[in-house]
Amino acid sequence: MEGMRPSVVEIRNLRVQSLRDVSLSVGRGETHAVLGGYGSGKTTLLEAVAGHRRPVSGSVVIKGGGPATVWREGGLFPGLTVAEIVDAWRRWTLDPLTRSEALLLTGLAGRAAAVFEDLDGTERRLLDLALALVGRSDVLLLDEPFAGLDAPSASRVRAVLRSLAGKGTAILFTTRDIDEACRADHVTVLAGGLPVPGSHALRAATRAA
Repeated sequence: MEGMRPSVVEIRNLRVQSLRDVSLSVGRGETHAVLGGYGSGKTTLLEAVAGHRRPVSGSVVIKGGGPATVWREGGLFPGLTVAEIVDAWRRWTLDPLTRSEALLLTGLAGRAAAVFEDLDGTERRLLDLALALVGRSDVLLLDEPFAGLDAPSASRVRAVLRSLAGKGTAILFTTRDIDEACRADHVTVLAGGLPVPGSHALRAATRAA
């Protein structure tokens, strides 16, 4: 990587619930993976960064606008079409992407008229991502964005994230997949709520997954 990139997310000595002593930063245009198994504290970390959990100690600083967040469980929008859901999201956002842009980026352009209940699991994950992209946020938080995706959809999501990072978006995502983590610019490994230091960190996270 060429030089230091301006930091957009700064986490210092964070302690919240079972999560302890976590420090990391995400620069402008960087992707940072948080790798760990069930119960490692990955989602708790994202919740703290998103402002949904108050730290016991330490700090979380986000420079610029608020982050856009995609949670593993996704949203529920009964009775609405994909187009209606995206349009509703756009009305709450300053300078949003157009509906067409958001759906094209995530491969859902052909499903605009589909009702939410008719979407399969992969399509629902892609819709969650489309909603996060609508606001053009400088920071994107993703909770296991590749979980449950088939290979073509995972490839599409990777391409979207690479494109966003290339335009300056700071991306922090969690994963239990060591291969996905290693595609990121930086990796933080968590186990039992603690960061795992040293050269054996990835191996430890893989055993815990």
